[in-house]
Amino acid sequence: MTTDPHISVVTPSFQQIDYLSDNLTSISSQRYADVEHLVLDAGSDDGTVDLLREYESTADHSVWWRSESDDGQSAAINEGFDRASGSIVGWLNSDDVYFDTTTLSRVKRWFDRTGADVIYGDLAYVDSRSRVTEIDVRPEFDREKLAYRIVIGQPATFFRREVVKSEQLDVGLNYCMDYEFWIRLSRNYDIRHVRDVLAGFRRHEAQKTDDMSPVNAEVKTMLDRYRDELPEPQRVLLNNASTELQRIVQGGQETVSLHRNEPELAFDGELAPLSQMLFNLGPGFEDVRKALRRWQR
Repeated sequence: MTTDPHISVVTPSFQQIDYLSDNLTSISSQRYADVEHLVLDAGSDDGTVDLLREYESTADHSVWWRSESDDGQSAAINEGFDRASGSIVGWLNSDDVYFDTTTLSRVKRWFDRTGADVIYGDLAYVDSRSRVTEIDVRPEFDREKLAYRIVIGQPATFFRREVVKSEQLDVGLNYCMDYEFWIRLSRNYDIRHVRDVLAGFRRHEAQKTDDMSPVNAEVKTMLDRYRDELPEPQRVLLNNASTELQRIVQGGQETVSLHRNEPELAFDGELAPLSQMLFNLGPGFEDVRKALRRWQR
């Protein structure tokens, strides 16, 4: 008789009490027997500590947490990777969630089917009221596309343990640490996309900034490191129109399917009306702006 692999989930957190409860619930609600949740909080004073104490005392799965000043998000995630004991490791930020109650069971099956080192699934966008507003079907993995876009949806990404034990985030990056991580991992590891909504990515006001110049500058500097490894973004952009159209069609299909067979969400949320979710499909204004910035690089 075989047993399911131990899965570790790493969550960095700071002042996210408004959304952390959904994150914790999305782990507790999983119908998977062997889960470890590591929460690395940077010393929040918004009620996070009380919530984590309650979570630890009531959870049916393994919970480890700390709340103290640290060296930033990347360093906290690396600490979690170091502490993780699972053969599969996920990275779920404190305002994000796993999508439904069987997400981790399906993750295990996807690793069995693909044999990959890293898998990433599709995303549901979740608003500040925990409504699912859009389904984002991610493109199939193609290293060349990393020249102009973040192909991988971070909350829906899982690693075999040996990956995060040998490669970790660049602590010198404040904004694009995940983007740089994907480029580096793609050198040596088998990365696969799976057609499955695995996680909810939270969109809320606290994510927004009036000045995007530090973000853009860091991304440009980071991409310049890999200029000799990646193609010119102009060529990739021109060849990508059919991929984006396909993603919109697949997103529409997935949205209709979810409304016909509504899943048991792993967090306290709900699907937005079908018409609204279909209206939201496709690249938005900010997506177009990002693409143009890559073009100008």
